[in-house]
Amino acid sequence: MKFFIERYSGKKIEDNPLWLVVLSDIMTNLMLFFLILYVFTIHPDLQASQFMEGFDQDAAKAQKQQKAEEVLKKFTEEDLAKKLAEDLLKAGLKDMAEVQITARQIKINIAAPVLFESGKAEITGPAAKVLGPVAQVLNTLPNDVIIEGHTDAVPIKSGDYPTNWQLSAARANAVVALLAASYSVPEARMVAAAYGEHRPVADNATREGRALNRRIEIIVPRE
Repeated sequence: MKFFIERYSGKKIEDNPLWLVVLSDIMTNLMLFFLILYVFTIHPDLQASQFMEGFDQDAAKAQKQQKAEEVLKKFTEEDLAKKLAEDLLKAGLKDMAEVQITARQIKINIAAPVLFESGKAEITGPAAKVLGPVAQVLNTLPNDVIIEGHTDAVPIKSGDYPTNWQLSAARANAVVALLAASYSVPEARMVAAAYGEHRPVADNATREGRALNRRIEIIVPRE
């Protein structure tokens, strides 16, 4: 057979010539290059880092684990928020406290009269117990917490605070201090914010609207 090939080939065949090996490598690289271009064409939102992670089994496994933990965390947040709403209802605060759950945050809205006397920023003993179930949720979750103080638009005529903004700031700080001192919520996770009358949720022209605007909002971001 070898004699037959040599007779009709015109020259002796070389085994594995070097140029053929180099050409094979070039063709393989070109094929991979065009394959990558094709993948990015059909998936334009795909990031390069995500594409490379597909070749790393450990990274892919870690990413799946992270996604699973995020989903579990979402369910945990919702379960705790629903339980808090039930606890506030059992405490007789149906019309004075509300829990709202969205994809972005958990908002706990507490009417100011539940915690404070008119024009004051000191939280009394009985009122402090209202924050107990709230603190339990905050201590269970690792999320940061934003404590917002809000007032109505009626100017302050007497008391320790000359403006609604200063009153709302003092009340937000009082809630932060109580959560940290009495319920061990880490101060590093809490932020106090004051908005005075500038973020109303109802019409300040009515008595009912002003009552809704006087509030403390405890916000737990979920993202």
